[in-house]
Amino acid sequence: MNKENLQFGRVALRGGLVTGGAQVVRMVIQFVSVVVLARLLAPEDFGLVASVSPIVAFVGLFQNLGLQQAVIQRKEIGERELNQVFWISTLVGLVCTLVVVALSPAIAAFYGDQRMTAIAIAAALPLLLGSLAALPLALMNRHLKFGQLALNDVYAAVVGLLVTATAAYFGMGYWSLVIGPAASAAVALLAAWWTTRWMPGRPAFRIDRDIISFGANLTGFNLVNFFSRNLDNILIGKFSGPVELGYYDRAYKLLLFPLQNITQPLSRVMIPLMSRIQEDKPRFRDIYMRTNWLLAAVTMPGIAALTCAAEPTVSLLFGEQWLPVAPIFAWLGVASLMQPVSSTTGWIFICQGETKTMFRWGIYSSLTTVLSFVAGLQWGAIGVAAAYAISGYVLRVPVLAWLLQRVGPVSARDFLYVQGLFVVSAVAAWFGYRLLPAAVTGSSDVVALACAVCLNYGLALLFALASRQPRQVLLGILSKGLSAVRR
Repeated sequence: MNKENLQFGRVALRGGLVTGGAQVVRMVIQFVSVVVLARLLAPEDFGLVASVSPIVAFVGLFQNLGLQQAVIQRKEIGERELNQVFWISTLVGLVCTLVVVALSPAIAAFYGDQRMTAIAIAAALPLLLGSLAALPLALMNRHLKFGQLALNDVYAAVVGLLVTATAAYFGMGYWSLVIGPAASAAVALLAAWWTTRWMPGRPAFRIDRDIISFGANLTGFNLVNFFSRNLDNILIGKFSGPVELGYYDRAYKLLLFPLQNITQPLSRVMIPLMSRIQEDKPRFRDIYMRTNWLLAAVTMPGIAALTCAAEPTVSLLFGEQWLPVAPIFAWLGVASLMQPVSSTTGWIFICQGETKTMFRWGIYSSLTTVLSFVAGLQWGAIGVAAAYAISGYVLRVPVLAWLLQRVGPVSARDFLYVQGLFVVSAVAAWFGYRLLPAAVTGSSDVVALACAVCLNYGLALLFALASRQPRQVLLGILSKGLSAVRR
């Protein structure tokens, strides 16, 4: 058993390191993309594409009906089931693409802008490409091919950035924001098929009931969760116009997209690994908690630092003409402070087959989020961001903690303890930053941002070392790192 634990730990560590390294590269690419494109394109360009994106994303929720995660989570799955999953995913992807094409005139009529017809049609192509890649990617994940998955992600991200930036440089405007993702999806598809060399059999469109049930509940969660991720764009685009939506979109991309570039690939590593030990509850809880202490220590102080220094951050990266983004960015920072850890609760539901509970949680979460968007809309994009942040702390986090207590093996105390410690350190850092002399924070944007970063990470480290659980995790990682260096 000790040998098995050691091997499991090595696989987890190697997969985490490879995936983490690739995600650092992807985050740099994303960061460069946000900054470069903000200087090449106008706010209206981002607003036009951001108005269409939620509708395309909504249809895309049905791309593979949750079957990709079902392939990863099941202990055993045969070639017949894999062939069925591929053909069903492909058929659904084709249908989704045609649905978006058919809806494109209605989308343009809704926003009162005929340019959106062609944008919607072009944005539908990645849906089909993504469905064709779904099974090869699931197989790579199931077989723990984390290194190749990470490389494929980097290839796709680099191509997407180069194509988008080149098109923007040559004056293609909003079209560059549509062409780039299509090129990235095509590269991801080719890389996945080249790596797996898996070939489908004859078309088959019947599948086991257990797989369909698992995937249907997961799709249901993604469906209702869609509204909490995208309705803000639709409402702001409809009632405040593409320029204000462009500001909101840049704030969202700058802050929340990098977080997704951390948690989504981390899920790729953790879900197949934790699915293998789903029946060993103490071990399951220990791995989950250790991962989240590290995740929170890395991400939450960084988010808090950017939130403290919202204006210097926006001015430094985008230029002073984008300063209206700063208050939106600050409120989204408050909202996203607890999201890195909260988003990992999906591992608990998926790995233990509790997708029905996950679906019910998604309904509640989406309903409260939509109501917050509507409540804040009268104050524009800033109001939407503020209402979203406040409702998260008051209405969603406590209920999610209660659900975890019922499902187990991670308790509500475990969940709140990880986040609460770094939220308290962030609040302390915020007060400390406000007490700094104006001559220091006002001297330059770089100095102001550096002060915020040092304050937040310094206090977070002190708080972590003062508490037993995070101290053990951080010292354990330090010890392993030193041992690796010696070897």
